[in-house]
Amino acid sequence: MKRLPLLLLALMAALFFITLNRPEAWAGWLHAFSEAGMVGAFADWFAVVALFRHPMGLPIPHTAIIPRRKNEIGDNLARFVAEHFLHPEVVRAKLLSTNLAGKTSEWLKSPAGHERVLDLGQRTARWLLEALHEERVRDFMVRLGSRQLAEVNLAPLLGRTLDWLVQDGRHQEVLTQSLRFALVMLHDNRDLIRGNVQRGSPWWMPGFVDDRILVQMLDRIETLLLEMSLDPDHPMRGDFNRWMVHWASELRHSPDYREWGDQIKQGLVENEGLQDYLSGLWGDLVDGLRTDLEDPESELSGQLSSLITGLADELEQDEEMQEWVNAWLVDSAVALVDSNRDSIASLISDTVRSWDADETSQRIEQAIGRDLQFIRINGTLVGGLVGLVIHAIKIL
Repeated sequence: MKRLPLLLLALMAALFFITLNRPEAWAGWLHAFSEAGMVGAFADWFAVVALFRHPMGLPIPHTAIIPRRKNEIGDNLARFVAEHFLHPEVVRAKLLSTNLAGKTSEWLKSPAGHERVLDLGQRTARWLLEALHEERVRDFMVRLGSRQLAEVNLAPLLGRTLDWLVQDGRHQEVLTQSLRFALVMLHDNRDLIRGNVQRGSPWWMPGFVDDRILVQMLDRIETLLLEMSLDPDHPMRGDFNRWMVHWASELRHSPDYREWGDQIKQGLVENEGLQDYLSGLWGDLVDGLRTDLEDPESELSGQLSSLITGLADELEQDEEMQEWVNAWLVDSAVALVDSNRDSIASLISDTVRSWDADETSQRIEQAIGRDLQFIRINGTLVGGLVGLVIHAIKIL
């Protein structure tokens, strides 16, 4: 592109010398055009070069503008981006014009999007599993867990847990489910219990006596369990409630229970056999999961693929959920950009500051070089046309 305006300048110079002192009328017009064209070509060449360097190496004032004002240009560009591109209202208006949730659903349902998310999920899971399988990571987790466990007071923690259960009668709900489970287990295992009792009964005790006593005892136990599970005001439920409140208080305040909790905690920390067992169990689990993830036909991969498909289908059909997701994404993105736009913009100014001045000038010149050469071409042609106008005025 630099050759074209240079050839045009050479053409103007050739026309200038060819028509110099020629008496013909047409020669005067052509001479005026070429003379003004050369002036325009040189003037615009100077203007273009002055942006990036000193013309012919001469330190003329107000030249080499970009290298000299590189940092200021970077600061102005960063401020312009922050004010006009990263302004909260601009970001919000742009995001509100797009159904982000709907677009996400469509992309997840497409083969390319589905495969990409599935691949990303598998690679992320494999990376996490490999990291957790590293001996250094496991040792770190063991040390961290031991340190955290050493700082925990088990008895007060258990006491606060029981207090939470007592609130709003949660412990009674747990008791109800336990009673129902015990009632079912007792009813389903009557024959087993009767057999064990008969085998342990003295030889001289008649079997029908054992059986009658046992049946009556089991019936009364089942009746008691059933009454307790159905009657929220059963007296034994009140005893259970008082016992839970008392035990929770003792766990939280009793020195004996605190010492008991410390002993259990110390035993867990110092039990190397338990730690080795848990470490081996974890290693086997990681190996199994990693093997499943590497097999595209495995059940785990299939479940992950089904999860992605189900998520896309549900999101596509639920317009209210789309609206909620869009609102959440917009608010989150606007808040994130607004709180960090100065930092984002400073990336521009800091990057420009780190560049070498001559390198920056060269990069910008290469980026817009073709348009700069058109400026020189236009200067040559426009200058020539202005020369024709001046020549016409001179004749008139």
